[in-house]
This record gives sequence, structure tokens and C-alpha cells, in this order.
Amino acid sequence: MKKLTAILMLFFAANAYAAKVNMPFMFYGRLVNVNVPEELLKADFPLSGYNYITVARALNQIHDVGLSSSIDELRQQAKIFQLDNVGLFQLFKVFSVRSFPNQSVPFRKAIAWYALRYSGIDAIVAGNENYFNLFVRMENSPDGGFNLTHQGKKFTSATIDKLEYSHLEVWKLQLLQDSAREPLQLDMYNTPQLGSNVVAKQRNFTVGDKSFTLNTRYNADVVNYLNDLPSFRIGSYLYTLQPSATAQASMDDSIVVWLKGKTYTEQLNFLLALVQEAFPYKADLDYRRREKRNFVEQSLADEFLDCEDKAALFCYLANKHLGAETILLYSRSQTHVACAIALPDKAPGYSFRYKGRPYLICEPAFQGLRPGETELTQDEIMRIEIFE
Repeated sequence: MKKLTAILMLFFAANAYAAKVNMPFMFYGRLVNVNVPEELLKADFPLSGYNYITVARALNQIHDVGLSSSIDELRQQAKIFQLDNVGLFQLFKVFSVRSFPNQSVPFRKAIAWYALRYSGIDAIVAGNENYFNLFVRMENSPDGGFNLTHQGKKFTSATIDKLEYSHLEVWKLQLLQDSAREPLQLDMYNTPQLGSNVVAKQRNFTVGDKSFTLNTRYNADVVNYLNDLPSFRIGSYLYTLQPSATAQASMDDSIVVWLKGKTYTEQLNFLLALVQEAFPYKADLDYRRREKRNFVEQSLADEFLDCEDKAALFCYLANKHLGAETILLYSRSQTHVACAIALPDKAPGYSFRYKGRPYLICEPAFQGLRPGETELTQDEIMRIEIFE
């Protein structure tokens, strides 16, 4: 018994003092310092011949060299940066690329899987003999992407690969399986504390016969971070997630002055005209490779916005400056996104009722349309999808 105890103590001591290499890397303007087991820098992952045994053996080797201590360091950094678990996943991905530049893509996916499961996040690995991929359960569904269903839960691919589910096997590994239950979920009320690369952008617009200049600023580090996240589906989180303090202040400074002394109706008209005129419209697929859903900070950085980006930006401004309750509207037949604001119960001229309350449609994507005016027919309005 004493001999066994001595052996175990030596084993744990060897792991505790295993050689580590400091691998600093930049994460959207913030320096991350993490110590990586030296042995792991020499390791790799199979490039083919995947099955339960080969995958389990490779992942257990990653576990045995002490990667968990590196993950603990990253999680501490994530707290300092105020990352939600979507951001934590992004931190793990950047870590796997920057710290293991000489290893294969399957190896980096394996590192990210281990980090997620160790952190309590629901992730699986799946593939076939010649394919290996990481899938993560997400609370806020991404737009498009490669998905599969496992044990009644939907998982989204960490990459843009696309294979039929029938051609994939989910490897039900024992390692870390019982510890991970949480899906990836956006914290809509917390902006990550990243770098401070501030960029200014000037936008000109007219309301009536008067010209205005909106001098906006945005944090390029925050924008780059958001651009690298999945493209999320339409939802109120697109405008509930607060832009950086810099971006908010740059808009508030002018808008508060412009709205002062105006009636509520005049303020509403002004904000709608601002989004219509100051932010040029162009559909994503006319100049991008894929559809993109903007948070407010991204919209301040982009040259063009499409209909859902404009709707989200208007909802953000109406919430903040009018105290209005807003919803996003999606017309599947027109593939068009608009929005609506809640009105007092006895207000005249509303567009429709939702949950017993009157709502007025606003069309931020169409220049010149005033609140209540829309190109949607009454039938299309009655069949519209609503996102609170």
C-alpha cells in the first residue's frame, strides 16, 4: 500500500512540475499569457483512420499531459475580459491556432473540444474514417451552418464543412462526458472588455430640408471579435447586446442634442430618417460571400447595411432615446426584415396588434417611408414572424 501511495505521489508530482512553455498571444487587442505543457507542443492528432479507439486514445493523451492547467489560465483571462461562454469558445479557438501553429487542424479542434468540455460546455466530436470535426450546442442559433442532432439536442459545427448526418458517427467518449451540460449562450447585457483600437467614421444625412453629420466612433477590436463569431439568426439580442462605451457616447453626444425640444412623434420620425439616410443599404449577398447579422457596433463600422441590420440599429436607438418597446418583423414571402414599436393602448393609426398591444411598423431599410408606412401588404403583415 505504501509503495502504491509513493508511486501515485511521484506521478502527480511529475505532472505538477512538467515542463511548461509560456505562449503569449493577442486576443482582439488584449495580451493573453498562457503556459502550455511542452510535451503538448510536440504532439499531434491522427489525420485519418478515425474511429472510437483512435479518437479516444488521442484525446486521452492530450488530457494526460496536463492541458487542464492551461485551460484554467485561459478561463481566468476570460473573466478579466468579461467574456460570456460564446467568447470563451472564441478564446479557446484563438489559443489553439496561436499556441499550436505547427499542429494540424484536427489537433486544434481536439484542443478546443477538450477546453469546452473541461469548462462545462456541451460539445461533441463526430466524423467518419477520414473526417473529424467539433460540434457545439448553442442557445442562440446561428444562421445557416452545418448542424446535427444528437440525443435530442442540436449541435452546430465549429467550421463551415458540410456532410450528411448519415455519414457521420458521434464518438461517445468517456473523457469529461459527465461534466459538460451548458450550451453556448450570449450574455446580452455585457460587452467584452477587449482592446481600444478606436476608429472614427463620419456619416451625413438629411431630415426634411436640414443637413446633419453624425460623427461615430467604434472599437475595431470589438468589431473584429464580433465579426469572427457565428452569424446569429434574427433576434432582439442583435440590438440588446450593448455597443462599446466609445460607440455609445459617439452617437449619444449628437442625438441627444438633435432630439431636444421635439415631440415624441418628431423624435420618432427623426431617428427613422437617420437610420434610413445615414447608413446606405445594400444586401449582404451583393458584396459578401455569405449572409451576416450585425450587432450595433458592427453596423457602425460597415459601409453598407441590409434590412435586418438597419432594423436592429433603429430598435437600439428607439429603445435608448425614446424608451420604446420594439420587436423585429420578418416577412418570409418578401425575405425582408422590418420592425415595430409598441404604442399606448388607445393610440390611433397602429399597424397591428400583438399580445393585445397596438404596434406601429417602421421601415428603416426604405428611404422616405415614415412610421406606419410599409411596402408590405396587410396579408403579409398578418403572416409576419415576430422576434421579441
